[in-house]
Amino acid sequence: MTLFEYLAIAFSLVLSSAAMRLVAGLPHAFDRSRRYWVHCCFVVLGLFTVAVAFWVYWSYREATWDLPRFLVALTHLGTLYFLATTIVPESPGGVVAWREYYYSARVRYFSAVILLALTTAMNPTLLLAMPLRHPARLAHVSLLVSGIVGVSTANSRVHGGLAVFASGMTAILAFTVFLRASSLAD
Repeated sequence: MTLFEYLAIAFSLVLSSAAMRLVAGLPHAFDRSRRYWVHCCFVVLGLFTVAVAFWVYWSYREATWDLPRFLVALTHLGTLYFLATTIVPESPGGVVAWREYYYSARVRYFSAVILLALTTAMNPTLLLAMPLRHPARLAHVSLLVSGIVGVSTANSRVHGGLAVFASGMTAILAFTVFLRASSLAD
C-alpha cells in the first residue's frame, strides 16, 4: 500500500460522510410541501461536488505527502462535510419549510463556501504546483465570488441567481476541466 492509498482512506471517509448526509436529506428537501428550489439546487450541487472531489483527488496520487499537506487536503474535505451538514441538518425530517431553513443557515453555508474556494485553490497549488493561470482558477474565483455574494445578501432573487449560476458553472466545468482527474496536473 502506498502512502497516498493509505491517506485516501481518510479522504474517502470524509467524502462518504458528506455524501451520506446529502443523500439522507434528498427525500426531505424534495418533499413537495416543504421544498425550496434554491435549497434543492445546492443539495444536488453538494452531491456533485463530493463526487467531483473524489474524482479529482486521484490527481494527488503523485504528490509528495507530509503531515502539513495531508492536513490542508483534509481541511478542504472537512469544509465539504461542513457544507453538507449546514445545508442538510441532522434531522431533516424536522424542517418545516426549507426556504426558512435555507435563509437561517445562509451565512454559515456561504462562509463555508468562501473557505471551500480558498482550500480548493490552495490544494492543487500546494500539491500539484498548479500555475496561477490554469483554467481551473476560474472555478476557484467563481466559487469565492458566490460565497461573498451569498453571505452579503438575503435577497431571494440574488440567491436564485446564485443557484442558477452555480448550476451553470458546475455543468461547464464538468465538461471542460474536471471530468479528467489528470487535467489538474497539466
